[in-house]
Amino acid sequence: MNAPNPDLGPVFRREGEVWRALPEAQGPFGGMHGGAVAALAVGEMEAMAEEKGWGALVSANLYLLRPLPLDGISSRVTPVREGGRVAVIENELWAGGKLQAKASACFQKPVGIDGLPGTPESAVFAPDGFAKWERPAPFRASHVNQGFLDLCDIRDTAHEDGTRTKWFRLKRAFHDTPTPFSRVMAVADVSTLFTVTDAGKRPNAAGWPNADLALHLARDPIGEWIGVAQRGDWRGDGRGLTESEIFDAYGRIGRSCQSAVLLAP
Repeated sequence: MNAPNPDLGPVFRREGEVWRALPEAQGPFGGMHGGAVAALAVGEMEAMAEEKGWGALVSANLYLLRPLPLDGISSRVTPVREGGRVAVIENELWAGGKLQAKASACFQKPVGIDGLPGTPESAVFAPDGFAKWERPAPFRASHVNQGFLDLCDIRDTAHEDGTRTKWFRLKRAFHDTPTPFSRVMAVADVSTLFTVTDAGKRPNAAGWPNADLALHLARDPIGEWIGVAQRGDWRGDGRGLTESEIFDAYGRIGRSCQSAVLLAP
């Protein structure tokens, strides 16, 4: 199994009181958008969980207010509830004197329950053997920076019912400590793009950014591959919903949802 290359260094580095991101974190039109923002905001809380004893991260929500610059980012982590088995934490990302994004995360300490499934032992998918995903011609543009997608080895597989799953393996870690939850959340953010590319043509909209992203996991991912099987539901009043089932090579691990903002053509 190919892990992210530690020699490349993480995508995000903290320099004093501010965060700096590598260019690969940016979205298609400059600045950081959903996936990278989730990896930064939620990943910081995830990395703190080991030190604070919060337990495993089981759910997170992110609100995207503005594109985030690649440097000069400050974060404000606030515990909402600590103690017992459940902790709820918030994190705000600020830049240029403005609130850019806000995330909340729920952590849960483990307890043994007899008679229920534990960590699976056998893989049921082999993403290494799936076809590499190629961006369809209608969605290519020479002036568009595809930095975030360049961070991922992306594979594509079709199912008998016509649905398709994209599989992601990151080439570089987001943080200098393991952040498996935010790794999943980051790749889940691009689900809306794949509902569009799988349709084979651009919809009658100038764009489809998401205003938020929510992820729930039943267990931590095993290995480096994350599978995302997405479907979209878009409406003529300009709203949309993308929901995705999330897998690792050992089976289903959770689900994500995001609200798409359809822009007038």
